[in-house]
Amino acid sequence: MTASIFLAVLAVGMRVAPADLRYLFGRPSLLLRSLLAMNVLAPIIAVLICKMFSLHPAVTLALVTLAVAPVGSLFSQGMLPLVAPGNAVYARGLFFASIVLSVVLTPLAVELMQVIFGGDVHVNPLSVTEVVVSSVLLPLGIGLAIARWWPAATRWNSAIQTVSSVVLAVCNVALLVVVWSRLGLVIQEGTLTAITMVTLIGLAVGHFLGGPGPDDRTVLAFATVSRHPGVAIVVAGLMDQPLAPIGVLFAVIVSEIAVAPYQLWRKRMRATGPTTHGVR
Repeated sequence: MTASIFLAVLAVGMRVAPADLRYLFGRPSLLLRSLLAMNVLAPIIAVLICKMFSLHPAVTLALVTLAVAPVGSLFSQGMLPLVAPGNAVYARGLFFASIVLSVVLTPLAVELMQVIFGGDVHVNPLSVTEVVVSSVLLPLGIGLAIARWWPAATRWNSAIQTVSSVVLAVCNVALLVVVWSRLGLVIQEGTLTAITMVTLIGLAVGHFLGGPGPDDRTVLAFATVSRHPGVAIVVAGLMDQPLAPIGVLFAVIVSEIAVAPYQLWRKRMRATGPTTHGVR
């Protein structure tokens, strides 16, 4: 799983442009709204909804861990069909900012999570930092260095991404096979409702804080709920809950289904007329 994350982020780093790296940091208002949606409100929403339902601890950890993980490595590519070509830079900039800031924000969020849930969560924030640095920040830096000093190697980008996707798929299938017999223990009454509520409220928060530009709203809405499942699984694996990784996979599957109507709506809006950036 860690190797898959490493390769995926490496591929992103090899194709990112210098302008993408500076994009959000040159727009403090948009950066603050993005951080508010993704790193403040999303975890708060997850915690509050988890406390509303009697969920299995694995699902609780999954929802909160996903809420504090950086965005997925395929996030910026997934936004391409939903936004105008010139507006995709926000998605790429948000991916970069999310990864860089996750080195500090993800361990901090895990520490706060331990305070909120008390004895239900046991994990060293330094271990979380090691996971984030080794699996996302380090490969991003290596990818940027390769693109800068060895540009010919970028022709392997697609192959690296393919290998990463295959490895991640194999890991997910293997994990499902191993714990399939215990999946029923994770799915309790209210589980589907809780995951769906976390997803839909997160979408609404991101859409609202994205600003007046429809494309910016779309990007931030998906960024608020589309976190890296691999990072979440690795972080969840550090905790004293053996079923937490399968809780992450189940939460991701339900979340993907829950966002489908919003995704179809944004595709129709994109197809019916031009989209502008909006004021930032």
